[in-house]
Amino acid sequence: MKESRFYRISLALPLATPALFASLFLVDSPLPESLQWLVIVITMSGVIGGIPYLALVGILLWWARGKSDNEFRRALLLLPFLMLPVFSAFVIVINLIMWTLDRSPLLRSGLLLDGLALVPIILVFGYCYVLLVFGTAFVLKRLGLLVPRNAI
Repeated sequence: MKESRFYRISLALPLATPALFASLFLVDSPLPESLQWLVIVITMSGVIGGIPYLALVGILLWWARGKSDNEFRRALLLLPFLMLPVFSAFVIVINLIMWTLDRSPLLRSGLLLDGLALVPIILVFGYCYVLLVFGTAFVLKRLGLLVPRNAI
């Protein structure tokens, strides 16, 4: 597989992982409490961050047309930080929608504070995905399964 294709496919990981974990709610046998919390946190990361992440991926793929693998890798390294302004814009839009529906200043400030509280979580989750993608790419390169775009 070409390296550029692998990195583009890996952009689905932050959406596929929460979907996979959400399917664990359908399992008939009860999960241990610690595993239940992990499933809830990962599933909610996809629910809360899914729409802003899709917007960010769209922007990244538009930008990446004609870029080299190295440029795309550098962009992937910055992706968690780039998610912060996109997520902030999403929180502001949701805040404005909620404010126009309810006109409650308390609701408005609560949403903004909740959005700020999610910044470290966004960075931790984002860099866990980046680490997983780069680690997988490293292993696949060592096995000869991942080749640069300009390889024959």
